[in-house]
Amino acid sequence: MLKVNGLELGFDITAPDDLHRYLDAAKAMDEAAASAPPLPKAEALSTREGLQAYTAYIEGQCKLLTDFVDNAFGDGTCNALLGPKTSLSGLMDVVAALREAVAAQGQQAGERIAAYMPNRATQGEK
Repeated sequence: MLKVNGLELGFDITAPDDLHRYLDAAKAMDEAAASAPPLPKAEALSTREGLQAYTAYIEGQCKLLTDFVDNAFGDGTCNALLGPKTSLSGLMDVVAALREAVAAQGQQAGERIAAYMPNRATQGEK
């Protein structure tokens, strides 16, 4: 289990299916990012067209992150973590919290695995 923002997710870093889903979601996000609208220059935001370009950029980034979270952790996960209002800032916070939780789970798994591995330094002494 992975606990993020008070929500328990059924993600296990030692489960191959979960890892494949996470990696596939990251790959899909990277591929989709290549065709996402670019961030307009700050000075363009003073025009209607600039604001429209900025809106397209924000919508594109929100879709990338929402799709990543839902594809990696299950449909509806993003809404459950984010709440009713979608914002790029909120999504970045959600993704950061997920990455921290996954890294912590990986650290714990690594420590547990290491405890069961033979000590290679003493193997040669036998």
